[in-house]
Amino acid sequence: MQEKVEEMAMMADMAEAEKVAEFAPEGSYKRDTVNRFIRSVNKMLEHFSAPNLGEVAEDVEGPLPQDLVKALMMINAALEDAKMSEYQINMEDLKDDRDLMMARGKIDSGAKDRSFIAFLRKPMPEAGTEVEIEVAVEEPVPEGMHRMPDGELMPGETHGEEEDIDKILMSRM
Repeated sequence: MQEKVEEMAMMADMAEAEKVAEFAPEGSYKRDTVNRFIRSVNKMLEHFSAPNLGEVAEDVEGPLPQDLVKALMMINAALEDAKMSEYQINMEDLKDDRDLMMARGKIDSGAKDRSFIAFLRKPMPEAGTEVEIEVAVEEPVPEGMHRMPDGELMPGETHGEEEDIDKILMSRM
């Protein structure tokens, strides 16, 4: 049983890695630029109570590190939920150092946005949470009765909608 669970976990990890690799931006990035970008992402990750990402030791030729891509996907998902698309990062646009610097500006701005920080602090509703909604259904008023403002039915004369309010008021004067 233990071996089967471990095998399933390994399969899930491999599927996740493939999905992340599919979205991973590829390009040519200098070590210093990538590390500055990672530092900005780490500041954002503090709001998620997520662990910091490690910096790279050399220039990156090809896809960005998987842990960085996963963090960006998580941040983008939160920004989408918060309806703050102005801070989202388009992964396809991250092709060089300039693109990383532009994305870093968005990440820095999002990490300082008070409404986004407040959104992240709100507890997420649990999946499957049921919300009860009470709907009041009025019964039809029987002939010869009328409904009082508090909803109680009283015997008496019914006043249809077709009667003119002016006539009623004039009759009482």
